[in-house]
Amino acid sequence: MKKWLPAALSVSVSISVLLTACSSNDAPSATDTKATATTETSKATEAPKVQATFNVISNDGGYAYSKTATKEDPYHTEMARLFSEFSGQPTTIKYEFIPSADYTQQVTVRFASGDIPEVVTSDSILNSAHATAVENGIFLPLNDLIDKYGKNIKAKVPEATWSLPALSKDGKIYGIPKLLTPINPQALLIRKDWLDKLGMKQPETMEEYLAFFEKVKTTDLNGNGKNDEVGYEIRGMFGFSNFFFYAQGISPGENGALVWHDVNGQFIPDIINPKMKEAMLFYKMLYDKGYINKDFINVKDADWVKAIQDDKVATWSHDLRNLNSWTPDKFAGKSAKIDLLPGMKQADGKYILGPKGTGIAKVYILTKNAKNPERFVQFLDWTYSDNAKKDTFFRYGIKDRNYTEANGQITWDPKLPANANEKLQYQTMVNPSGDTRMDPEVIKREGVIDPELVKKGVGFEEKNLFEIPSMSMPTPDTIKTKPELGFAAGSLFLDTLTQIMIGKIDPDKGFDNFVADWKKRGGEQAIKEANDWYAKNKKK
Repeated sequence: MKKWLPAALSVSVSISVLLTACSSNDAPSATDTKATATTETSKATEAPKVQATFNVISNDGGYAYSKTATKEDPYHTEMARLFSEFSGQPTTIKYEFIPSADYTQQVTVRFASGDIPEVVTSDSILNSAHATAVENGIFLPLNDLIDKYGKNIKAKVPEATWSLPALSKDGKIYGIPKLLTPINPQALLIRKDWLDKLGMKQPETMEEYLAFFEKVKTTDLNGNGKNDEVGYEIRGMFGFSNFFFYAQGISPGENGALVWHDVNGQFIPDIINPKMKEAMLFYKMLYDKGYINKDFINVKDADWVKAIQDDKVATWSHDLRNLNSWTPDKFAGKSAKIDLLPGMKQADGKYILGPKGTGIAKVYILTKNAKNPERFVQFLDWTYSDNAKKDTFFRYGIKDRNYTEANGQITWDPKLPANANEKLQYQTMVNPSGDTRMDPEVIKREGVIDPELVKKGVGFEEKNLFEIPSMSMPTPDTIKTKPELGFAAGSLFLDTLTQIMIGKIDPDKGFDNFVADWKKRGGEQAIKEANDWYAKNKKK
């Protein structure tokens, strides 16, 4: 890699190989089918009818419809009606959506005042908004309830997921996950039309990526008379910007936690891994050569999207579920053709696209105020089942509001206002088990995304992601109260990375000084805590 770095660095860096229409004739029937013993929740036909009500607080995700949805929203009501019909037990489920920006603060206040709902959704049972809820007996242990009422949940949730600190503590399960769909939605996108214009094949090796980036920088591919295109677009806080860390088999952090690996017998965070120095230097080289955006420090999420859609970016990382953000009509020139890349080809011929995540989109947590907790577990189990009426609701919404039915066939127009403005509410916001945006039937009916492109992306995820040994490790106590030891905004790591890239500090000494400072400020103790955990839990 030394030949790719500026001579002034005087550093020998070795990198082996870096880094989500129309109706159709074959529409599914809306008629429910008889449940099988292996996929459906048992109906409590003999049990006395008992009304159960659950108030659920949840993050609005910044989604416009959720921001205005009331507890009596028709989608909440319809979902509860379908479950009540299925189970034979009258059940009311009311979602209260809290603004994303204020979620942690508002939930903290609610818990402190004792205004605790029956159900809380969070990213983890250990979220700072309710950090001591497990110890204080506010959250209910769910092991026995899941064993008795959650056979579909157990069948669909990977066994290893239950041990994650987002769900469990000291062997007790306190949360039931809403799974990501697909479970690891990593995507690396490329302007295929630009490749074709340059007469180049898809880049695979590091040399090929750099050669492509050089052509992008020196060719007016958007035709505006300027060389204002970049090879890879980065955000200020490095969200969706980590591909060239991933190419080294490392990551600063995932799911809000540092990523740790065993390096020569010691369990250390990737932010101080010797490979991280090489990766930082590589990002500096990309910056120096103009292969990434020079204004990355101040680039907000909306700016990042705009640059891509303004035909100024050749490759970028994103969530596979958001493929509909990159359809030709979204781009300034209206002619963009997007493809997916498998990652970075290594010397052994394998590819690295990114790390395997937890697969958890959200966690459903029952509190001590839930009077019929078993009913809510039954409800969640129903959402994980193969019940046809449930599937129709989460795909197409409410009959005669979002879709119509004739002769057993469904007609669903995603362009109708009730769908264009509201479909995410029933497809994912109130869907406790997953997300139907990538459902093949939904994609086919929308007619916006190429189903084969989705299939390709899922295939890359299944083959080209690396394991994170620290995935089930709780955050070391030392790091919990010291955000400067993490990887996000305000951290020593992010500050060092940024300063190295823009040339404010010496790239070699800067990293070494960062590691020493990190250890001095509590990192050494954090490493000790992590190694104690790793010694007890690592796979033999």
